[in-house]
Amino acid sequence: MVTSPSPDAVTEPVLARNALAMRDDRALCALDVRLDYFEVQARTGRGRGRLPVVTVKQVESLNGDYRQYLGLTSHQGSAAFIGGGPARLRSGSSLAGIGPEERRELLAALVAEAVDRAAQTSDAVLSPFLTSTDLPAYLDAAPSAALREHGVWCTLEIGGATGMEEFLQRLPAKRRRHWIRDIREAEELGLEHDVVPFSDEVVAEAAAGIASVSQRNDMNESPDVVRWRIGNYRRRPGKHFFVRTRWQGRVIAHMLCRMFDDTMDAHTLGILDTPGLDRGAVYHFGCLLGPLRAAIERGAHRLELGIGHDSPKLRRGCTGEAVHFADLLPAR
Repeated sequence: MVTSPSPDAVTEPVLARNALAMRDDRALCALDVRLDYFEVQARTGRGRGRLPVVTVKQVESLNGDYRQYLGLTSHQGSAAFIGGGPARLRSGSSLAGIGPEERRELLAALVAEAVDRAAQTSDAVLSPFLTSTDLPAYLDAAPSAALREHGVWCTLEIGGATGMEEFLQRLPAKRRRHWIRDIREAEELGLEHDVVPFSDEVVAEAAAGIASVSQRNDMNESPDVVRWRIGNYRRRPGKHFFVRTRWQGRVIAHMLCRMFDDTMDAHTLGILDTPGLDRGAVYHFGCLLGPLRAAIERGAHRLELGIGHDSPKLRRGCTGEAVHFADLLPAR
């Protein structure tokens, strides 16, 4: 189910995601010389807010696939991302000491100031990963914004279940049947998971599989570029690790993961082609069942599965939040 949360009913998990997105963007910009980071701040009564802005100094410095994904294929020069977003592919903000009814007003004020500041120095002012929760406030500040849907952010609520059986029992029957089929298929094939920290050997092994998946999706990403991305990722907030898929004693897939507070992120799957084994079964285990088991083992309350391939995630009980690309000053 894809939802469009009311800005007057923002939940604690949404606030936590927004705060992590800010921290992640700040860390990413410190690691990548092509990016700059600043924040705008505002107060209203007892409320206080911060909004990140990430600037791409030269859009041409990004590779073609990434530019296309960010919606920047027709842009040149510099681009400012209001609300950030390149780290987690999700906009962020920090709003504290304020009631839900005032949140939209404060966020709109922050967006208006950020757009004004960014327009002075950037050739484009955008928000490429704007969540439905924040969309109304952005439109208040930039009513002429041009929008298109970018994807669906998927989250699986675990609620601190202590085991797979407890988790399954909380699901509606239709959702539960998909997981039961996944579990049965994994048992028949002999698929298992383990969790390992980052090491040079494991990163090199994972990079080959991630590059292979990227190339199958028409993205020209080499193992060397993947290793560089993982190297930066491990220096960003959270505890990082791989959830690996094993078959007959061999490692055949890696999922890049991290824990942050009570949330586990799982994204960027790498699969090593294995003759005699259905790739779809490996995908469902490596992307969904293996990470879910690892999240339950770690006491996570939710599993963030991010943007992309949302249909199988939604069928298994994820909530989905639409994410939009917004050109905030389209007439410039």
